[in-house]
Amino acid sequence: MRIDIRELEEGAITLTGEVPLRDLNFDPAEIQILGLLVVKLTAEKHAQRIRVRGHFAVDVEVPCARCLDPVRVPLVSDFDQFYQSNAEQQLVGEIVLNERDTEVGFFNGDFIEASDIVREQILLALPMKPICREDCKGLCPHCGRNRNAEACNCQTSSADPRLAPLLKIKDQMQSD
Repeated sequence: MRIDIRELEEGAITLTGEVPLRDLNFDPAEIQILGLLVVKLTAEKHAQRIRVRGHFAVDVEVPCARCLDPVRVPLVSDFDQFYQSNAEQQLVGEIVLNERDTEVGFFNGDFIEASDIVREQILLALPMKPICREDCKGLCPHCGRNRNAEACNCQTSSADPRLAPLLKIKDQMQSD
């Protein structure tokens, strides 16, 4: 699904369609889209900028940050972004970003790819550290077993071995 910038000369356009999952370029081990990804967006021209507003809702599956089990995360995204053509920018040598440059997306040619917008919105909407449940015990750092599914007999040392000399001094001070 693409926004044709030339069509905006006649007025705002509204597009509704499915974004093909292959266009999002997600690693299936990291993010899996569950079901259809239907996006509704409106684009309109504002002087030299293009304003794109839209909405989508989709469920994604990501690995738990603690135990790596799959976690289903429902995402609902309403977005409102401005875009500007790269043709109007001097992209030679070192570039200094201004505050206003961080609020605008850039595109090449006569089209804005909806898949690029959706990919960005999915990444922004995902939790930083998704967990399967609040009491997730995670993986054992020694044997790698999922401690939610099975217990392991690994010895856990709470003290860092590099701190052993300091612990000796502490013990001597307490015994004196």
